[in-house]
Amino acid sequence: MNTLSRTFAALLLLLPPMACTNPPSAGDTGAPKAADPRAATPGAADPKPAAPKSADAKGTAPAAQGDMITEARGVDLSRLSEPQKLNFFQLLNSEPSACGKAHSLAVSLRDDAACRDSLSVSQFVADMLANGAAASDIKENLVPLVATLKPRPIDVEGRPIYGSERAPVTVVVFADFECPMCKEEAPALRQAIDESRGRARLVFKHFPLPMHPRAKPAAIAAAAAHEQGKFWPMHDQIFAHQEKLTDADLRQYAEKAGLDLAKYDAAYASRSGQAQVEADRAEGEKLQIGGTPAVFVNGREMNRFMFGGTVAGWIDDALRR
Repeated sequence: MNTLSRTFAALLLLLPPMACTNPPSAGDTGAPKAADPRAATPGAADPKPAAPKSADAKGTAPAAQGDMITEARGVDLSRLSEPQKLNFFQLLNSEPSACGKAHSLAVSLRDDAACRDSLSVSQFVADMLANGAAASDIKENLVPLVATLKPRPIDVEGRPIYGSERAPVTVVVFADFECPMCKEEAPALRQAIDESRGRARLVFKHFPLPMHPRAKPAAIAAAAAHEQGKFWPMHDQIFAHQEKLTDADLRQYAEKAGLDLAKYDAAYASRSGQAQVEADRAEGEKLQIGGTPAVFVNGREMNRFMFGGTVAGWIDDALRR
């Protein structure tokens, strides 16, 4: 992990370790957006150690060493050396609460037990320092990291659901049927739902990527299957044969999935599901999805750096809130 500090910005793309990437939309200059978690540029991390500043962008001034809060209840610091602990508390005393309060992370941990996000972010800071990341790199990337923890509304009305419809936790996946990583992630998502024992449900949303010419027709075919209550069997057939997605192939998968072929043919020919596919894609663009699969848990964009980096870990955190 001795190269971690040099590649930290690349690691903080906040997408799965491998993903099918979404190219910039029309009118996008390609310049990084400050609020976009995917804006970090590989190799752009500052190799120098963090230097105290008079005040950060949100006006939280770093505390002098004698004035620092040097406790962090609930955070595991056992892997940190003494210099790393000093960096840890310097960051906690200078960075703002992850819940948008007018105080530091350190004060949030001490006085605001209801702010679970501050605890999560503080543990992230400790873990990254223990893994060799520079304090300056962590500081630079905390804003986009915290942004992923803010829940955003996602329309799931009428979309395919796996699991209990009344589950308190909703996992949403935006996926592309030609994306190899979406195929790989699909069984893991449903396994996490199965293991939640009725406490979580999975909602599928379409995000066909421009570089995959058969992803949108496959999505329309899956939407036609959804009209017959057969989305998940069709979903599995498409992913199992994602290298063969001609119209004839899709019809064959519809038959294997148990669809009424006359109804399927009519729905596919009329593109009755196209509006839903395009609405999903537009919503994903609004959410600034950088690639597929993109997973949200109760509206919070999953990343691999928190809650164990697993869907199950994110579900467990959501259930504690």
